[in-house]
Amino acid sequence: MDSYLIQIGKRWVLYAEDLPLPEGEAGRSQDHVDRIIRNLAARGSWWATGMSRLIRAVRDGYYELQNRLDPMERVFKLMRHAGPMRVHFSSSLSESEARSRLKSLLVGQRIRHGIWMVFDGLLALGMLPLAPVLVPIPGPNLFFYYPALRTFSHWLAWQGVLSALRQMPPQLVAQEEIAGLESVIGSKGIAEGRAEIQDLSARLKLEQLPEFIARY
Repeated sequence: MDSYLIQIGKRWVLYAEDLPLPEGEAGRSQDHVDRIIRNLAARGSWWATGMSRLIRAVRDGYYELQNRLDPMERVFKLMRHAGPMRVHFSSSLSESEARSRLKSLLVGQRIRHGIWMVFDGLLALGMLPLAPVLVPIPGPNLFFYYPALRTFSHWLAWQGVLSALRQMPPQLVAQEEIAGLESVIGSKGIAEGRAEIQDLSARLKLEQLPEFIARY
């Protein structure tokens, strides 16, 4: 899996684009969840109806949540089942510096997601006794679902970070374009350097990178 170590201001981030799904795989997970929801709703019993509402709310909330997260969290989720990691870094760094920056980033993210996974998990457990009251309510109840969704999201990202750490040290590739990106961001800022960022991203063949950078 190709990933990109980039310095944005004082922060180091790791970027990767979505991997293409194998032929015939697109939509399978969502279709499976939809089928479960339909089967439960068709039973007609109160518990099945309530469970179908819960699953639907969690599904919809999870997809909506993806657009509000730290964009790097999505990157680590991609790494859970990715193949061998190849990290592209700025040509202004030596390989030893890039390796050190990468390891420091991964260790920090492992701690961050681990702590928040436990914290949000405890919040979700604390709300569990209210489930019989909240589940029948139509639509997602933020107080109940949000901690559970965040726990799940942090767990997926944490698994991705562990996968990346197991591959240390990865293959490293120096890129002049990444050095150019960091220079533009450092001198002009993200907003004023938008055109240069888009041009350098195109040269790296990373269509989603400008949007990723803009979120920082």
